[in-house]
Amino acid sequence: MKIRKLSILLILTLCLSLLPAAVFAASAATVTLNPISAIQPGGSVTVSGTSTLDEVIIQVIRPANSTMFYDIVKVKDGQFSSSFTLASNETAGTYAVTAGQADSVATRELVVKASTPVTPTPQPPSGGGGGGGTQPTNTVTPANVEISPSAITSNKVTGPDGKVTTAVSIDNKFLSDAFVQLKDQGKTDQTPVIAIKVGNIDANSTTNVSLPVSVLLEGLKNSNAVIRIYSDKESYSLPLNVLNFDEIARSLGTDSSKVTLHLNISVASTDLEKQIQESAGKKGATSLGHSVDFSIVAEGNGQTKELKDFGTNYVNRSIGLSETVDPRTSTGVLYDPTSHDISFVPSVFGDNAAGKQQVTIKRNGNSIYGVVSSTKTFDDIQGHWAKSDIELLASKLVVSGATDKDFAPDHAITRAEFASLLVRALALSADASAASFKDVQATDWYAGSIGAAVKSKLVSGYEDGTFKPNAQITREQMAVMVAKALSAAGLTVDSRDELLNKFTDNSQISDWAKASVAQSVKAGIISGMTDTTFVASVNASRAQAVVMLKRLLQYAKFINQILGN
Repeated sequence: MKIRKLSILLILTLCLSLLPAAVFAASAATVTLNPISAIQPGGSVTVSGTSTLDEVIIQVIRPANSTMFYDIVKVKDGQFSSSFTLASNETAGTYAVTAGQADSVATRELVVKASTPVTPTPQPPSGGGGGGGTQPTNTVTPANVEISPSAITSNKVTGPDGKVTTAVSIDNKFLSDAFVQLKDQGKTDQTPVIAIKVGNIDANSTTNVSLPVSVLLEGLKNSNAVIRIYSDKESYSLPLNVLNFDEIARSLGTDSSKVTLHLNISVASTDLEKQIQESAGKKGATSLGHSVDFSIVAEGNGQTKELKDFGTNYVNRSIGLSETVDPRTSTGVLYDPTSHDISFVPSVFGDNAAGKQQVTIKRNGNSIYGVVSSTKTFDDIQGHWAKSDIELLASKLVVSGATDKDFAPDHAITRAEFASLLVRALALSADASAASFKDVQATDWYAGSIGAAVKSKLVSGYEDGTFKPNAQITREQMAVMVAKALSAAGLTVDSRDELLNKFTDNSQISDWAKASVAQSVKAGIISGMTDTTFVASVNASRAQAVVMLKRLLQYAKFINQILGN
């Protein structure tokens, strides 16, 4: 009897082992898609269904295997829905529609029927004879290829919250041709750019540009290009070499040929603008409006991954301004939707191709960015040699006073204070967990900044495992942090010791600091106490720290070069 029971158990185990894994996956998460009616170009399409997931990824693939539409939709009460308008230039054929995540995916077919032909009005022959139309192509100018408008397809989606998303895709052939066309131009001192123009983006709207990684990787064999997505007001320039496509694919559990990049430009809603204005008001600043969220999402294998960290690569994005502003009293800011706080971000003001003022924001990550204006001064800096520099960086929210009225320019500055200023100037994200020093506690006000400085290799601490955050910083220590900040900003500066020969006291500069001091001197960020002496071990003042920060920001082209500053 026991043998019979054991046999039955073995048979059941074998049967279960033969069942496909999908059976068990289905018990964890299910997705269904409703049938989709055939449609002609220009018509409206609704993709709907049910799911036990919290959200589903919807993707529509053309017969030529390029992404025509992409959206991430929340599931409410077990149901989801997303609608979009099919572009009038979409081709007839059978499109594949998928919805879900990872292994929990449902598929349907979308049949796009050819548009009803319209009988053309006879036109008189043009002069010159010959006839025959020309095929559309990209526009090529020095170091720049503009993707042909005929290769760009846009489909609009209106979500349940009223937010409009425009899904943009590029004909793969035109995108591939652009890389070759850049290569054919030969070497140039200019950065090679592939430009893709999209329509204007209104408030509470997003433009999502899909780029297949397979095409990008093949194109990179011809040209190491920057992809520039732009409208009349916004632009996002992404150097492709800042992304590790193989690592991105591995994180999604697939290979790079099956990954799609989605570059998103989202103009803030009225409610979000109000929050940013309130945050600016708390810091004595005024938001100029038109804030924009720039983001990149990699999608593949039914999963998504937001790309936020570009290392030492500061990527450019621009926002058009509706009014003229003073670069002395205005700055780009990063808005944190979690803390509802704004902070300085490297930004340069200038004119765009149309002659209108814009701000170009530079950062090694993505977020929500805007522009604020403020004018700040302090009672105790009137007549001080560093007055203009202190006012400049205070108005840009880089530095703050010892009190609301006083800056204390001649007081000494501590190691923690200067590290925090560098982190703020480079717009690095705070990370208290990385501040692994014996004398830095997670609850200390500077822990997040020191952690960020450690991650970006701005500081390393002492051999005994301490940082000495409250110790006054010396000139040579400050020069070392500045040199490391230059590296963190992706800049390379000459570090030869011969640059220090003009200082008669150069032998008093510590060996571990000499290369960094040479870099800081070469960049014009730090100078001697006199023409012939450096005075390495003297403690630096708050005013000296501000002047060095201003010079660092200008050298890195993180703020405007302003006469008198």
